[in-house]
Amino acid sequence: MQEPAGTLGVRSLRDAIPVVAILVGFATMPACAVTPVTPVGVESCDAFLAAYAQCAASPGVPEAARPGIRQGIGTMRESFRDSVLRNEAARATVAYQCAQAHEAVRKSLIDAFKCDFPAAPAASQALLQSPPPPPGAARAAARPASVQTPEAQALAKANAYTEAQNHLVRSHPLEQQLADYQRDNERVLKLGTKLGANAWYHFGIVDFDGVIDELEKAVALPGVVPEVDTQAARLLTALRDVNPTLKPLTRYQTTREFKEDGFKFAREQHAILVPRVEAAAKAMDAYGTALFEREIARDERRLAALPEDAPARRLLSTSLTLRRAVRRFEALGPKADVAPFLAALGEVSNANRQLGTTFDSMSPKANSSCTGYTDTVASVIGHGRDVARDIRAKGDPSQPAQRFNETYNRSVRDLEACQKNESRTRSG
Repeated sequence: MQEPAGTLGVRSLRDAIPVVAILVGFATMPACAVTPVTPVGVESCDAFLAAYAQCAASPGVPEAARPGIRQGIGTMRESFRDSVLRNEAARATVAYQCAQAHEAVRKSLIDAFKCDFPAAPAASQALLQSPPPPPGAARAAARPASVQTPEAQALAKANAYTEAQNHLVRSHPLEQQLADYQRDNERVLKLGTKLGANAWYHFGIVDFDGVIDELEKAVALPGVVPEVDTQAARLLTALRDVNPTLKPLTRYQTTREFKEDGFKFAREQHAILVPRVEAAAKAMDAYGTALFEREIARDERRLAALPEDAPARRLLSTSLTLRRAVRRFEALGPKADVAPFLAALGEVSNANRQLGTTFDSMSPKANSSCTGYTDTVASVIGHGRDVARDIRAKGDPSQPAQRFNETYNRSVRDLEACQKNESRTRSG
């Protein structure tokens, strides 16, 4: 199964016995209080589920996630209890798994939501200091066929995070919108004239209702994505903070109330709006970076497992080399040393040339979407060199930088098309 943002789950649980999939399945859904029900009757499990429910008191838990969380806690409780009822010999296995899950889930939720999740009791911790139950006992506690593995859950959650990121990038280019807003309004304030007065009206940023809903659902999905979970929670908080400021401003602008008060309300909101948008932009950047870095780390592992001359390896190598160059691009500034960026572009050029040779030698020929990818990568390299040229000449690199961004985004789509249409280039 392919994913845009990673597949790894909790390492300490990966080799555990099958019912751990149920535990990790709800590991990163924030819990909420549930009506008392029949306990599992296994000390470590009842302690784990009680601590999980206590975490629900945290105000950072998304409201939209609560129904799924209640269902998740109930599903775990029933599964643990049924495993023991079906076969008393499974009790030790279930107890050990609950102790394992308590530690893993507690760390994940505290990192993501800063919720009150009590530590495992001494009895549970003692279980983890002893050898795990023998594999024979594990078979007695097999999970229901419909429950996903931890890896599949992490994959689905990472994909949801990536979809939310793509939505943000398309609909809310915050840094550019904020820069335009500040430039226009600073000119109004400095000149003290009506020049550009409508800048107070043309802010351009719409509310985040859709993105918030999408991100809440992603955060609430079962599975653990440790590299991204914390940044996703922080981004959600930042978007919720700025949204109530944007909504009345949007109404004020669209109903043209600014005509009646001479932009008074907009000016009053300026000092509130700017820091909140800045905080949201910073959280967006950290979230996108976490996804980007996770994707690179995942693909580096994939690359090491592929045959040296395989088309899939050459394609993945070119993509990785390009993404490393993008890292260098993002570090550029008006007076930056462009040599590292140019060196990275040179590495991309070499990798892309080797990829083109590989495609040319394939029989039957590679799909046209794959050769289109090499052409797009070549264009990215050209725009990147234009950026470096303008920085060195102390000129304005904004136009080639915009083309670099746009062409790189197109290369991502071309890469996906190549892997979709050409089975020989798929890496996993």
